[in-house]
Amino acid sequence: MTACILFWAGLGWWAATMLVQWISAGLGRWRRPADPVRHGAADFSIVAPMVGRRDASPAYVRSLAELARAGAEVLICVTAEDDEAVGYTRADWPDAPILVGSDDTFNPKLNNVRKGLEAASRPIVALCDAGIDLELSELTSAAAHLSDKVGLVLALKTGNRPENFAAEMECSYINGHQARFLMAADRLGMPVASGGVTILARDTLQSIGGHQGFLNYLADDYSVVRMVRDRLGQTTWLARVMPRLLVGGRRWQDVWRRQVRWGSTRLKLSPEVRALVLLEPAIGWLASGLALFVALLAVGVAPTWLALALIAHTVAWLAAEAWFLAAHGLPFGPRAWAAALAREALVPLLAVQAWLGRNRIDWRGTNLAAGWQPSRDGTAGKHV
Repeated sequence: MTACILFWAGLGWWAATMLVQWISAGLGRWRRPADPVRHGAADFSIVAPMVGRRDASPAYVRSLAELARAGAEVLICVTAEDDEAVGYTRADWPDAPILVGSDDTFNPKLNNVRKGLEAASRPIVALCDAGIDLELSELTSAAAHLSDKVGLVLALKTGNRPENFAAEMECSYINGHQARFLMAADRLGMPVASGGVTILARDTLQSIGGHQGFLNYLADDYSVVRMVRDRLGQTTWLARVMPRLLVGGRRWQDVWRRQVRWGSTRLKLSPEVRALVLLEPAIGWLASGLALFVALLAVGVAPTWLALALIAHTVAWLAAEAWFLAAHGLPFGPRAWAAALAREALVPLLAVQAWLGRNRIDWRGTNLAAGWQPSRDGTAGKHV
């Protein structure tokens, strides 16, 4: 009797988690139909915050310069004149429009960005993560989704050209995991947010209180999504285009800390987001494989067949991710398979560290959680 219960419980959990894996890949493969392009370069204000030398990579600066030459208003933001990003930007673009100054909110990114949001003068405002190789065609295609019903569009970034295994892990998190689940959730109508390019009309920006619309939740991208949805009653979409982030080389400790920070931040958002973060280890490759192992062991499957079943489970699990990535033209070679497997194996550890670190969320030397005071319902709050 016990063996029977273990078999069906284990098999049921394995089947359910495998179904989630393949459904998320299938939903994520679907791209929204292209809407007619209605905006040219001259309609865009591009706010580009930078901190340090890495943010001012030659490829990124050149892409911003190309957009400016095409007619867009580019507003590069730094907090101080002696920031390394200034010199490296000037080296590749001597006449780059750089705004200098800092605000005093709990969020260092918004302290840097506020002046750019306020200076933006074109009908469409695009807040761009550093390092993205953004092309005009991608910008206009994403902005084409804006309408009376769609108040904000997010163009997810994709990691490209990893130079070492740590960078491959970064791409694995960005592409195969985050993009897949975010796209799947978006297709189901859920409010999702992540780094990339945030695009909205200047009138919409003003309607949500300008920069304040980015500060009502701990995560600025999630805050602006919720403000557009909750205050204005409009929906938000992920764009059908995914601009590239040139990853290059990475240090493992930086990759891991970034993932822990994002996990801790999500635990500070709405209850539904927090529930999904806590559920993630239970529906991952490791838990799914363990459920299958228990089910087969309960009915006395021989060790050889047990090992083969776990190998088949792993191949099927990663094949779903490969299927999703193929739809977006993203590579998934042997090193990417190894990175995806390592990522999945680390899910429980990441969840534990994110939980333990939820009260100290470090972003470039600033503890975001220290200056954040959530409201009583745990959804929005204010900085202190």
